[in-house]
Amino acid sequence: MKNAIVFSVGLLLAASTVVADEPQFSWSRTTLALIASGDPARGQEIAEKHRCKKCHGDAGVSEDADIPSIAGQVAAYQFKQLVDYKSGARTERSMNKIARKLTPEDMADLSAHYAAQAPAKAPQRSMPTLVSSGDMTRFLLPCQVCHGKQGEGFGFEVPALAGQSHEYLLETLGEFREGERSNDHYGRMRYVAKQLTPDEVNELAAYYAAVQSAE
Repeated sequence: MKNAIVFSVGLLLAASTVVADEPQFSWSRTTLALIASGDPARGQEIAEKHRCKKCHGDAGVSEDADIPSIAGQVAAYQFKQLVDYKSGARTERSMNKIARKLTPEDMADLSAHYAAQAPAKAPQRSMPTLVSSGDMTRFLLPCQVCHGKQGEGFGFEVPALAGQSHEYLLETLGEFREGERSNDHYGRMRYVAKQLTPDEVNELAAYYAAVQSAE
């Protein structure tokens, strides 16, 4: 059964690279079933094989401010990012090179491994208004609606933000704002980032970099 799932998802991933300007990833029951079947133990072996700790740290908590921590990240979100790196929908030379070597099953196992790791933690900060209430004059929903009250992520498409470095969050919001990153479905994060002032971007990055992840 699992081999059939892997084969089906492989076809899906191959098809996702054929879109002209912006390769699209499509969620399906088959994809979600593969992600749910991820083996954390095998994922650890794959992480060791590809030396993931060189950039992301021994347990997925990065010591480099420019590189994201992936410990405790939503498994389905991590899987999608690997698919996007493989297809070229998201670009970063090292990650594109590694992702091209991964099978769909490898991606599911890696995602399960890092999702099971303890996320980075830091002292709490006061919650910005944009996180708790949003700003409907700009059609901005509260950040916590999607990313969770503790920045822990939600569902299978929205990443955990808690514990990322301030620099990485600033860089990521900047990439969405400028359209340099475009693998967000329906352009949601690109829309949000373009509405934010520089001060708001800095405030949000500082908050999520310091907020303590949920136990």
